[in-house]
Amino acid sequence: MTLALAGSTFGYLHHRSLSEALDDLAAHGFTDVELTPSPPHLHPPALGAYDRRALARRLARSGLRCLSVNPSFGDLNLISTNPEFRELSLRQIEAGIELAGELEARFHVVVPGRRHALAPAPAADARAVLLDGLARLLRASERAGVVLALENSPYGFLGSSNDLVGISNEIDDPRLRLCYDVANALPQEDPAEGLRTIGRRLGLAHISDTPRAPWRHTSPGRGEVDFAAFAAALQDVGYAEPTVYELVDEEDPGPRLADDLAALSAHGWAVGRR
Repeated sequence: MTLALAGSTFGYLHHRSLSEALDDLAAHGFTDVELTPSPPHLHPPALGAYDRRALARRLARSGLRCLSVNPSFGDLNLISTNPEFRELSLRQIEAGIELAGELEARFHVVVPGRRHALAPAPAADARAVLLDGLARLLRASERAGVVLALENSPYGFLGSSNDLVGISNEIDDPRLRLCYDVANALPQEDPAEGLRTIGRRLGLAHISDTPRAPWRHTSPGRGEVDFAAFAAALQDVGYAEPTVYELVDEEDPGPRLADDLAALSAHGWAVGRR
């Protein structure tokens, strides 16, 4: 069975403009895209109604559909112990959710957050703060008609499939699904088995290659990801959405995309299918 593949603008963030990124993804045959609304490409709180309509037209001219909106989460942190930083994170994610709704995207991705490496907040407290934030974001997603996709985190908090399933069971809201990233999972668990643990709770999947250390999101063949096993697991859980190829490794994605897509096609992924 062929698995549909979506592109991502994230890797282009510091290499090309957003317009150039969209053109490049379209030129490689993508029809679905995950948009990264992060400066210097986009800053959702600063986008007015005309800007959002112009962005929707820009996507349409390129033959692209916005599958998901996913801020980089480089600065955003839903479990920050600083209430002002946490509030700012929530407001910016809410702006992203609103943008996703206006672009008719199905998903907005949410990373649970990170605790300080030297002085981490107690896990139970961080979890409580996250649940409170997710409740607010779910209200925003309902208004926008968007599904929240909570992603496994590489930052030492809610990194495993069991962690995500626990949160999903506790919230039990149809607007909350799970996003499983194979490169985020590999240093922590077997990604294929983790995916099967998530099962029907899966909303969105991300692929890229990575060594177990250091953590990366790079081209197939540069790491240790078993793409065949992950593809088989996606089929086992009945995944029907496009898989997002999230190539983010400090190099311009464009020159490698053709070779990368050929490598992924050997495991059943293909671009161009809606």
